[in-house]
Amino acid sequence: MSEWVVIYQYPGTAVIKPKKTHAWTRGAGFILLAIAIGGMIGPLLPMLRLESSYAVAQVLPTPIPPLRRVADEATTEFNLIIPKIGVNSPIIPGVDPNDYTNALKAGVAHSITSFFPDQDGTVYLFSHSTSADIFVKELNAVFYLLKNLVPGDTMQIHYHGKTYTYTVREKKIVNPKDISYLVPLSGTKSLILETCWPPGSTAERLLVLADLTETHE
Repeated sequence: MSEWVVIYQYPGTAVIKPKKTHAWTRGAGFILLAIAIGGMIGPLLPMLRLESSYAVAQVLPTPIPPLRRVADEATTEFNLIIPKIGVNSPIIPGVDPNDYTNALKAGVAHSITSFFPDQDGTVYLFSHSTSADIFVKELNAVFYLLKNLVPGDTMQIHYHGKTYTYTVREKKIVNPKDISYLVPLSGTKSLILETCWPPGSTAERLLVLADLTETHE
């Protein structure tokens, strides 16, 4: 929009003319606007890439990646498969929730405070998440798409020659100081998957709760 300027020509008279706007000022304005928009959209790009990759995977499913090789061959007797989000990972048994760095480099961690699939209690597993797909491999962020699971989705745990199938019941967001779910929960055969929330943050925790629905050799 042009600005207006008053030009006095004679005593008591005046002429109003539009003020000229230089092309370079308009160009600078467009540049500043583009920078502002880019600043708002830029932080969202990693998440958009993750979501678009997930959407494409639903239309054109890709094979589940092979198990990651680890030094302890015993862990190949204990692994987690979640077909919907492409998880196929070894489970590292008996991990201290306060000392898990090395375990999460090799696979999904099984809390030492929880039970095993063949016992009468809850299995508690946890792994990294991330907000940027470029860090998935570096962090071994097995649970970076855990948020896409919904009630009714299924997953399997292979443990010592048997397959245990669990069905998602609900998802919860909890405070990181809420450790009640880490307390051994006996009397029910269920599964809890835990990761950081929002992805790439440690502000809260995302929990996926599932019930055992089938067991077979």
